[in-house]
Amino acid sequence: MTTFKTTALACAGLSLLAGGTVQAAAEPQNSTTDSQNRKPSSAKASHRSEHIHVHADPHSYAATTSSIADKLPTTFLQQTQTTNVVTHQVIEDMTPQTMEDVAKYVPGISIGNNFGGTQDDLMKRGFGATDDGSILRNGVRMPTGRNFDLATTERVEVLKGPASLFYGMQEPGGVINVITKQPRKTWGGSLGTTWSSLGGGYGHADVGGPLTRGLSFRLIGSFKNENYWRNFGSNRQKLVAPSLHFERGRFTADLSYEWAEYDNTLDRGAVFSNGHAISGPSKRLDESWARSFGDRHLLATGFQYRLTEHDRIRLSGGWNHDNYHDKQADPSAYNAVTGVLTRRYRSNTGTIRANGYVSLDYISDHVLWGMKHDLVVGTDYENRQQNQGAFIDGSRQGGFYPSNPVYGMLKPVGPVNVNNSDWRQHINNASGYIKDNIHLGHGLILAPGLRYQWFHITYGGRRPYVQTTDSSYTKPLPFVALVYQLGENVSFYGDYSQSFTPNQLDAGSVLDGGYKPTMGRQFEVGARYQNRFLTADVALYNIHKKNVQQSAGLDDSGNTIQRLAGLVGSKGIEASMTGKLTHHLNILANYAFTYARILRDTPTDKGKLVANVAKHTGGGYLTYETSLPWLKTTMRIGAGARYVGRRAGDLNNTFWLPAYTTVDAFASWHTGRLLGHDTSLQVNATNLANKAYFVSTAGTPMRVSWGQGRTVHVGIEVGF
Repeated sequence: MTTFKTTALACAGLSLLAGGTVQAAAEPQNSTTDSQNRKPSSAKASHRSEHIHVHADPHSYAATTSSIADKLPTTFLQQTQTTNVVTHQVIEDMTPQTMEDVAKYVPGISIGNNFGGTQDDLMKRGFGATDDGSILRNGVRMPTGRNFDLATTERVEVLKGPASLFYGMQEPGGVINVITKQPRKTWGGSLGTTWSSLGGGYGHADVGGPLTRGLSFRLIGSFKNENYWRNFGSNRQKLVAPSLHFERGRFTADLSYEWAEYDNTLDRGAVFSNGHAISGPSKRLDESWARSFGDRHLLATGFQYRLTEHDRIRLSGGWNHDNYHDKQADPSAYNAVTGVLTRRYRSNTGTIRANGYVSLDYISDHVLWGMKHDLVVGTDYENRQQNQGAFIDGSRQGGFYPSNPVYGMLKPVGPVNVNNSDWRQHINNASGYIKDNIHLGHGLILAPGLRYQWFHITYGGRRPYVQTTDSSYTKPLPFVALVYQLGENVSFYGDYSQSFTPNQLDAGSVLDGGYKPTMGRQFEVGARYQNRFLTADVALYNIHKKNVQQSAGLDDSGNTIQRLAGLVGSKGIEASMTGKLTHHLNILANYAFTYARILRDTPTDKGKLVANVAKHTGGGYLTYETSLPWLKTTMRIGAGARYVGRRAGDLNNTFWLPAYTTVDAFASWHTGRLLGHDTSLQVNATNLANKAYFVSTAGTPMRVSWGQGRTVHVGIEVGF
């Protein structure tokens, strides 16, 4: 454990390419810094009263810094908004498989419509949607789908509340940045394989090191073929991810690419009737051919040049492309008297989702009039495209009994639905922004900011093509925050922020009513505590959002009806504690009270709770680490529980998903003396009690997602 009093930077992806004159140390493993061998700035000497002492421990659950809120690393006690970090050690111990697993360790996140378990839909502080753009990879907006991979992820940072100041078109609940592993500074690698109790498993290879002076690389490859947890199905993926880092003098450059081919089970889950599921989790209600499949390409680049010791410019860019297909055995009606479920075949064929992004930032830290300024000035441009392609819509077919299912009667054939085909959405966005963290002295930091945002959206579909939306919007988005650091261990903060984004329709959805963009604003206050080993924080917030897109059931054609609620509010409290309790014990604990409801809409909906958002969520995880006398082995064991309260199942609150608690556990052993190599063995068990529970709903009792049953993974990894 070391006390750092000089600047350091975790160069992890585009969002962390540039360092800053902040007195902090980046804690993640496999990171690089752009500020080594630098002299302390005069600003630091002028602001010793801020008591910046950071103790970075790579094996801790606590993060000492985060870059998501300021585009440069900021110490925990001086951050201007609520941030949560899922560190590399948490990811190593818990081995999450999806973003839904990652959400267990972050307060205030609920699971929304995950489209049969194939897409990320994380609702932050009560707000979010399947394709809301709130999940980033190294600072670049990702398309819908699954955006977390265990083999490539270094850590995950979460920014709560409106994040439009730096991240543009966003929901007011926040953004999640998945930061990938960076090129290795020294030669090394690892091979690993994991067996699943479901059958099958996954494996990975990771190698990298310096190629020439200033140039290093990393290459990660993984393969997955694991049986699905219910009575049939499988999840398969191939992935290759090379990356390069170049550093020479004042110039640094990063280039990374990722290709993935996926084929995952699409499970529409449960059907509710009279407030209860009509069948249990053991037998599916769809067919073996129900799946989502395609391939994805991700490219990210970053270039930085340091003009002076205190000034630098950074050019960041990214592009991703997802060629997506699916086949659905979609439930459309249930007869409680006869016990017959009516289903039909539906399919999105050749859906293209693509995002392009570029930003130019000027970053500086100077002392002016006796006050230190951490300034970010920038501009960005983003292009988002989605083209659905042909939509297949089969006829309704009965004769399926959930109590005694017989599979194979529903065939994956049907005609093209001309009204649901060729829906295209194209969004252009350009903005300029500025934020200045002004260190006033005596522990006070004032952080004003402003973004001026413009976007243009076109939307339409059908055969022949009919354009329904062609609109442009502009809006200034102010931001202001105040931080007061009281001594070495405590700080208080408050902030006001806004969000602005277009409402977007997913394939197979229709909009009831006219189109409008959505706007949000948040007031927030909070307090933080940090000592050498532990961090803790608590935040209270109040968010209002206008023109909220809500799922309002299904129309006669089986499409999801989307409509805009006039005003939705969310207020609550979040608390978390992470880090070391003792030399041997690590803790991760969180709790959130989230009261999200419709404030202004039709008389039927006014006052209703937002679907999928539980009032009470929380969890805790305790890990014990010790050394064993054999082969200098380190052992880590841990267990924890996650609680999610009762949630509304639809817009009108006509049915409810019951509360649930799941228990997870793990044990790992690591030695550097087995056959001359670093070797680790790890066992992870999720949902240890095999609890039957529901994760979320698509806003209709016809589509409710089951939570995964008990699963055990046993993995071994050898380093070289």
